[in-house]
Amino acid sequence: MHTADNKPHKVLVIGLSKTGTSTLKVMLERLGYRVCGPRKDLLRRLHAGDPSSVDATLAAYDAFEDWPWPLVYQRAHRIYGTRVKFVLTTRSFESWFKSLTDHGRRSNPFRGMHDAYGFYRPVGREAAFRRIYEQHNTAVRTYFASRPDQLLELCLERGDGWDELCRFLGEAVPAMPVPRSNTAVELGASHTERLNTIVNDAIGILYRRYG
Repeated sequence: MHTADNKPHKVLVIGLSKTGTSTLKVMLERLGYRVCGPRKDLLRRLHAGDPSSVDATLAAYDAFEDWPWPLVYQRAHRIYGTRVKFVLTTRSFESWFKSLTDHGRRSNPFRGMHDAYGFYRPVGREAAFRRIYEQHNTAVRTYFASRPDQLLELCLERGDGWDELCRFLGEAVPAMPVPRSNTAVELGASHTERLNTIVNDAIGILYRRYG
């Protein structure tokens, strides 16, 4: 079991998936933080009405990224107060939606995104995903409007990186470039990608036809 005594404060990366959270995981690890990544089991327990299910994991690590952590920033703040900092990773909606759609195309076609977003895949749901994305970011900014010292909004797409993150966390800037993690690589269509393309296209037609 990890014990969270490595850093004077915890860090929650609370941007939605595909906004640079995987890159933040690598950056935080290189700064010496012990990072907990996605925990879909905890996400399911949150949706089942058990918010305290995240408490033991929050206590056990220094930093957190991906699901369910964007959903528990208020609880983490209530528990840890000024001993926790938050990073809202963002990017343009258009690039986020494309990245999410591409991720769905590369994923197992029998595993959807219902647990995270309430829909099987983004295809045919651009307006709904725009609402999800914008409402989340607005809610975070509103919550921290009176606590600006606890929130950093970081956009790797516009060139943010080590300087902004380390200044916020009070860490020394590493002598290395910002890592690029989990970026899309054009490798040619695999069997999974071909099957997903067929499934996504079929679902898109159904959504456009029946709403």
